[in-house]
Amino acid sequence: MRGIVVGLGGRARSWISVCHKNKDVEIVGYVDPVPEQRAKAAEQFNLPGAQLFPSISDALQKVQADFALDVTPPKIHEAVAVEAFEAGLHLIGEKPLSDDFEAAKRIVKASKAAGKTHMVTQNYRFGSQPRTTHRLLKEGVIGEPAQVTVGFYRAWATRPGTHYTTMPYPLITDMGIHHFDLLRYVMDREPLRVYARTWNPPWGFHAGDAGHTAVIDFDGGLVTTHHALGSSTGKQSPWNGEWRIEGPDGSLTWEENKIFWTRAYPPDQGIREEMPLDDLPLLGQDAILAEFITALREGREPECSGTDNLKSLAIVFAAIQSSIEKRTVEIAEIMGA
Repeated sequence: MRGIVVGLGGRARSWISVCHKNKDVEIVGYVDPVPEQRAKAAEQFNLPGAQLFPSISDALQKVQADFALDVTPPKIHEAVAVEAFEAGLHLIGEKPLSDDFEAAKRIVKASKAAGKTHMVTQNYRFGSQPRTTHRLLKEGVIGEPAQVTVGFYRAWATRPGTHYTTMPYPLITDMGIHHFDLLRYVMDREPLRVYARTWNPPWGFHAGDAGHTAVIDFDGGLVTTHHALGSSTGKQSPWNGEWRIEGPDGSLTWEENKIFWTRAYPPDQGIREEMPLDDLPLLGQDAILAEFITALREGREPECSGTDNLKSLAIVFAAIQSSIEKRTVEIAEIMGA
C-alpha cells in the first residue's frame, strides 16, 4: 500500500519510522505547506527532495498513492480529510479526530460519501493491558462489572507557550480522548451521559483547566469516574492511568504495567493474583498501521474508524459542555440524535 504523509512536524518522525518498518507499506510522498518545514524534515528524516510536496494534489501529480497519513494539528484535519477523499485516497489520521465536533461529523460524512476508509490513531487501546483486560472481562473473571475508576496524574505538557499550555481544557481534549476511548474499548459499553467539573490548582501551569473529575454513565448500568490533574507534582501515573474495575467477584486493577485480580470479601474466597498479559504480535502505532492496512485489504471497517471514534470524541465534548453549563449532558445531545 502506497502512502503519503501529510504534516512533517515532530509527530511525523515516529510515524515515518513505523511506516518504514511495515513491509506492506511504501511511503511515496511527504507533504507540508511550509517550505522551511519541508526542508527541515528532509534533513531530519533523510528524505529525497523529489518526494517532498506542498499539498496532496501536488504530490498526486507526481506519484500514485492508496492512502494518506494525517499528522497535522487537529484544526487542519477536516481540510486534509476533504482533500484526501476527493483525491480518492483512504485516510488514517492522528487523534483527536478534530478539535470541533461538527467538523468531526463532517469528516466522517465525507468519508462515507467518498466510499473511503477512515481510521483514527487511538494507539492506547492497542496495548497489552487494555487488550488483556478486555478479554478477562469477556471471560467473566470478576462477573458483570458495575463501577470503574480511572485516575491520571502527571506533570504534563510543561513547556511554556505550547498550545497545550495555552488552549482551553487541554487535558480533557488531548489525554481524555485516549482514556475515554479506552473505557469504551475495555468495557465494551457505549456512553450515555456525562457530568464533569474542571479546575486548575494554584500552582498550575496551564491557562486552560487541566484538572477534572468526570462521571460517565455507560449502557448496562455501568458508572465510571475519570479524575485527573495535568499539573501534578506528586506520584506520577502511568500513561494508561490507574484503573479499578469492580464486579461481584472482585476487582481488576492496573498497577503500573501489571493487572491484578483481587477479592477480599467474603474472606473465605479471598484472592490476589497477577494476571499474565497477552503476548501481542504488535503494539501501539505498529498495531494501528497493521489494522488499517489489513482492513483495506479485507474491505472492512477498521477498529477505531472515524464512525466509531465519534462516540469517544463525544465524551470529550460532553465533559467540556457539562463543566461550562454545570449540568449533566446527554451524549445524544452531542451526537445530534
